[in-house]
Amino acid sequence: MEVRLKEFPNRVFKNHDEAFAALKENEARLISLKCAQIFKSAEKLDGFSVSPFLEKSLFTGKGVDTPSWVKEGYVYPIINTTKYFDSHGDVHFDGIWDRSLKANVGKLFYVESHSLKIADIIAWPEDVTSFVKEIPWAMAGKAYEGNTQALIYEIPMGKIEHGGARKVIEEKRDMQNSVRMQYVKMTLAMDSDSKDWAENKKLYDDRIDLIANKDIVAENKYFWAIDEAKIFKEGSMVIAGSNDATPNIYSSGDPAKGTSPKTESSEDTRLAELKLREEAYYRNLI
Repeated sequence: MEVRLKEFPNRVFKNHDEAFAALKENEARLISLKCAQIFKSAEKLDGFSVSPFLEKSLFTGKGVDTPSWVKEGYVYPIINTTKYFDSHGDVHFDGIWDRSLKANVGKLFYVESHSLKIADIIAWPEDVTSFVKEIPWAMAGKAYEGNTQALIYEIPMGKIEHGGARKVIEEKRDMQNSVRMQYVKMTLAMDSDSKDWAENKKLYDDRIDLIANKDIVAENKYFWAIDEAKIFKEGSMVIAGSNDATPNIYSSGDPAKGTSPKTESSEDTRLAELKLREEAYYRNLI
């Protein structure tokens, strides 16, 4: 069975052992290169089609109660979520933003499509409160059981500067969010029985059951575990990011401020169908 890796787009490997050998040979270099870059997660898609994901944010918060920390008159963009294998083969784990959030209090912008031009600023740092919350996957538009640790912005609706973004938020248009980031701590996890790669296998075995879409990871047989990253200046409203579990949370009530009420079973079925479509999409990337 031929194997292709995103890290080596011009190579075709005979099997996973050969592919893993290439990863291990270049592991330190790949980590060094990845940690040296400033990533805009929306750009990590590398041109892949995102059409299977574009309906996800329509289901934000449905089927779950509005959290007590959600206030009326505010919008809560989910900038990033953990324990999710994204289209670039990365999995962010809980605690990834702890140090960076402390260092960036009052410094983070909310912008359009990672642009730091004045015209593209949605909210200024003094109006953006950033924090991490444990939320159910359903609140991030996913059908998975359990919770994810979400990096969230809290922004008063009255402080949304960008007219286009305000309209998107008021009309609850289909959109996602994305983080500009730099990796700090990352490790290669591989599902291999080779004694030469025992540490990578241990990491894989220790983390695989934490990942919401672990069945996709099992087919991929490896992932990059990201345990710490820096937020670099901003989080963005985008059409689609590499992590599509990043919609907005609104308070209940006024249409310009709130999410829809709890779903009926038909919408639960729709979520399950979307999950199947997503899984099929990822299989095509591997």
